[in-house]
Amino acid sequence: MNADLQQFVRESLARGIARPAIGERLREAGWRPEEIEAGLAAFADVEFPVPVPRRRPYLSAREAFLYLVLFATLYTSAFNVGAVLFGLIERWLRDPSAPWESARAVAEAVRGPTAGLIIAFPIFLMLSRGIGRSIEREPEKRGSKIRKWLTYITLFVAAMVLIGDLTFLVSRLLSGELPLRVALKVATVFAIAGTVFGHYLGELRRDDHEGAAPAGELRVPPRIAAALVFAVLGAGLLLAGSPARERQRKLDGQRVQDLSNVSQAVERFAVANGRLPSTLDPIMRRPDADWIHFHDPVSRVAYGYRALDTLRYRLCATFDAPDSTGPTGESVFWGHGRGPACFDFEVSEKTLREARGT
Repeated sequence: MNADLQQFVRESLARGIARPAIGERLREAGWRPEEIEAGLAAFADVEFPVPVPRRRPYLSAREAFLYLVLFATLYTSAFNVGAVLFGLIERWLRDPSAPWESARAVAEAVRGPTAGLIIAFPIFLMLSRGIGRSIEREPEKRGSKIRKWLTYITLFVAAMVLIGDLTFLVSRLLSGELPLRVALKVATVFAIAGTVFGHYLGELRRDDHEGAAPAGELRVPPRIAAALVFAVLGAGLLLAGSPARERQRKLDGQRVQDLSNVSQAVERFAVANGRLPSTLDPIMRRPDADWIHFHDPVSRVAYGYRALDTLRYRLCATFDAPDSTGPTGESVFWGHGRGPACFDFEVSEKTLREARGT
């Protein structure tokens, strides 16, 4: 509050001048109605020889810290909700011009946002409930300047994120992305930003109305908003897939990489010696092969190897899940079922002839 205004109101009340007369003189002097109201509200309307100041709202450093964490978790939750919804849109509405957007790619893209929601949103709910109860006990905290500043900063950040997201989506539209996908993503951004703006602008308006909801206020009830976020979180968990299944995929991917490295080592041996090895032992004993894994990462059983003839050989491994290495690109060769699987390789006859010098 302006110091001159506060001093004028105090001295006027001390001289017994009525509040309406004080307000009229201040209006004539150019003070805004909300400033006049705040100036008069700073002193209790009670009978006493001198003006009695009202208790001013005050937020401690601890409460300011809680507000900062509250808004940080709000930003994190809102961003991650958008990221998961974007993943749902991309999974549901496939773009033929982006074949790399497989189900696995979408699953990998939503894992981080889903994890962010699991951590940030419960913290946001807990802090919101705690701060709400604190304001119920001390309603004057609604007028705290720190609270209002942090709320306006939240709205500013939401506005910047909204502008940035819309700019990115328009650039994707200009780059040839499906218009329907862009439209759904734009609607998602507006829904999230509208919920944040509606809630916190409503909070500021309620502060101005001393805690009462202003007429005509449109906002999503907090319980419904929380239920929607938990629904998005559930969808993110479904998209991300089972942790056990992902573990199997990673182990199977390691097995495929191991077999690929063993295959390259076998062919280097064939080039150097003019023949295929009868077993993997001579390769395993080489000092330059110490980085190659010849055993299963879990069971520690050696990968299977057998020379089929002078040119062809077979490598085998036991996999945890079917087709866990993916159906596209070079991984077609590595397609497999659950359990033991073998892959046949062939060294070109020309390569062996050149190695023998014939």
